[in-house]
Amino acid sequence: MKVGKLSGEMLERMVLSTIQFLRKDVLVHAGLGEDCAVIDFGDEVCLVTSDPITGAAEGVGELAVHVACNDIAANGGTPVGVQVVLLLPEHTKEEHIHQIMEDIQTTAASLDVEVLGGHTEITSRVGDPVVSITAIGRAPKDRYVTSKGARPGDDIIITKGLGIEATAILARDFGHMLPFSVTDEQILTMTKQLSVVPEGLLAAEHGVHAMHDITEGGLLGAIREVCQTAQVGAEIREVDAAVSELTKSICAHFGLDPLSLLSSGSMLIVAPRGQELIDKLSEIDVPAFLVGKIVEGRHPVLIRETGERQSITEHVEDELWKFFRRIDRMVE
Repeated sequence: MKVGKLSGEMLERMVLSTIQFLRKDVLVHAGLGEDCAVIDFGDEVCLVTSDPITGAAEGVGELAVHVACNDIAANGGTPVGVQVVLLLPEHTKEEHIHQIMEDIQTTAASLDVEVLGGHTEITSRVGDPVVSITAIGRAPKDRYVTSKGARPGDDIIITKGLGIEATAILARDFGHMLPFSVTDEQILTMTKQLSVVPEGLLAAEHGVHAMHDITEGGLLGAIREVCQTAQVGAEIREVDAAVSELTKSICAHFGLDPLSLLSSGSMLIVAPRGQELIDKLSEIDVPAFLVGKIVEGRHPVLIRETGERQSITEHVEDELWKFFRRIDRMVE
């Protein structure tokens, strides 16, 4: 199998179809395109999500906390705590474990999130550190958001820009392969944008119809999952998809499409009054961009800058995993 998330079709066939027992107090069950499970806790709901970090060598603790807490925010919730699972190869040094945990603690504290516990293990089954985090959050029962609420006529918004997480990974781990230098300050600028908690909470208060954290598969993967979940179509305009100059330069050198690139730090928001929400987000210094519309149909369509219309009907493989395969072949 290819490296990366299972396609939606494979996930449904091999994983989700096996889940038969459902509790009545679980309001949002395991499903394609849903960032969190939602559990009825009376006046509030409990949000639960899990995510691993497997594609980065540096800064894995920071990335892991943000990715998990971003899923809570995508459901309109406030993250409360995280549980950490560290699976570490036999050659791991004590100082490396300490550094990962320092990064996790510092990042969690910056989000007002407690590290609740977890599991740490040295194992011969992994060659590189694997960090997996379960995040727990809360939201008012009448205000949580899911991916399936998108409706024809809604505006499609992204925050900050595409490729934020992938740019940080590529600059940190593969900067030596670039024909230009990337400064520590530029990398720090990217990592400071990794959290989508502020925009997620504001958007939920604004009354949006759907949100989805843009992770593997980038914008195209995220909007395809929303369309599958909500059974709608979408039109996305490439010209309006914000991409930083650094991301453009790195993508151009490595031959990557930023629209299909790992983009934690950018939230996909579906709302009936897009410009009104963009104005609200600007008040908390979160730039946001109107990139398309939800329409009737079942699949998203990407309108390239050339005017070409590209239907996104298949699983979107993340450009970062394609890059990793090229690197592996070069090493071999």
